[in-house]
Amino acid sequence: MNAKSGYLRQVKQSNLSQVLKCIWRMEQVSRIELVEKTGLTSGTITNLTQDLIKVGLLREEELSTGHVGRRRVNLRLNPKRLKMIGIDIGRTSYEVVITDLVGQTLRSTERPLSAADKPEQVLDAVSASLKRITADMGLQPSDLLGAGLSIPGPMNLQEGTLLVPPNFASWEYYPVRRELEARLGMDILMNDDARTSALAERWFGYGRKDPNFVYVTMGQGIGGGIVSDGEVLQGSNGLYGQVGHITVMPDGELCECGNTGCWETVGSIPGILRRWAHGAGAERKTIDDFFAAVKEGEPRAERCLESTLKVMESTLTTLFNVYDPDLLILGGKLYPYLQSYLPRIQNHVKASVYPFFQHRVRIESASFGASQSAVGAASLVFGSLMERPLDVLEALRSDEGEGA
Repeated sequence: MNAKSGYLRQVKQSNLSQVLKCIWRMEQVSRIELVEKTGLTSGTITNLTQDLIKVGLLREEELSTGHVGRRRVNLRLNPKRLKMIGIDIGRTSYEVVITDLVGQTLRSTERPLSAADKPEQVLDAVSASLKRITADMGLQPSDLLGAGLSIPGPMNLQEGTLLVPPNFASWEYYPVRRELEARLGMDILMNDDARTSALAERWFGYGRKDPNFVYVTMGQGIGGGIVSDGEVLQGSNGLYGQVGHITVMPDGELCECGNTGCWETVGSIPGILRRWAHGAGAERKTIDDFFAAVKEGEPRAERCLESTLKVMESTLTTLFNVYDPDLLILGGKLYPYLQSYLPRIQNHVKASVYPFFQHRVRIESASFGASQSAVGAASLVFGSLMERPLDVLEALRSDEGEGA
């Protein structure tokens, strides 16, 4: 490719990205409005949108204007043609979802995992689940825009290899992307579960209107995804947003990360259960048992919950002061148990931040519940479409040619 053709390709990539982001943001828009919003010529808009319609990324909708004459035609993302795959591998289960281009989950399956399961066994099971779903839905490779993977970090994103994820020992330094791609026969995008959860909000949830937010996921661990001006931040070492490893008790329990007194040692599901069981004479096994004890008024469980909430409120206040977001979004497998305490959490955090912005403090529940990370994995594919649409267009045309 010579310099001129390379430049022209870069320009088209940028123009397509502008058009798609404008349609995503406005949900439906006319070609005339696209000209006004993007500054591109009407001829360029016509050519670009026809390309996107031809491969099934956009669709036209005629709307009645209330006047006699030609009806207005709007463009919007097409949820019917292409699908996205989201795969979430966690410490206790995995989930596979198929979504459309507007983030609606069309099919999902979840299976439990045990600590004894090896990575190879897990990936074999994930591959089998995905093949069953796509067969049941009658999907062909040409119907799939791509696949994303959500998995606990930290990780080397360039190599697609996990590093030393806390409480995920058998996956240390495992080349998960390469191994999954070999099983599925397709390229895989990947990121850690907290960031993919944030991406689900960025593209299909609160992020449509609020481009600066912090997503916090609480479950077997605690993680965070920081979105600034619509971009998920990674950091120099891929550690940006590791909010679970903020020190909350300097003389506290040793954490898997090597530090002591991390929020994760106090506020994660295992941390809560360890503190509840400590000195009680019997090991308490599940988070359901813990909240049943809270409901029954068991003093030890009540004290443990109170300390959990206080540490959480203090740490969320820190996040507001450090990142200055439009809002905090809370999710993860622990959060449904804490959701009824959200008014209390909001009030305590509001009372603790700078007075001049107390009225702007917002804390919201995650948009996609237990499937947040899996939808976020599919959002990796959507984000790639928004940023590099020409690459996607060329791949789709190539698939059409192979199928001809």
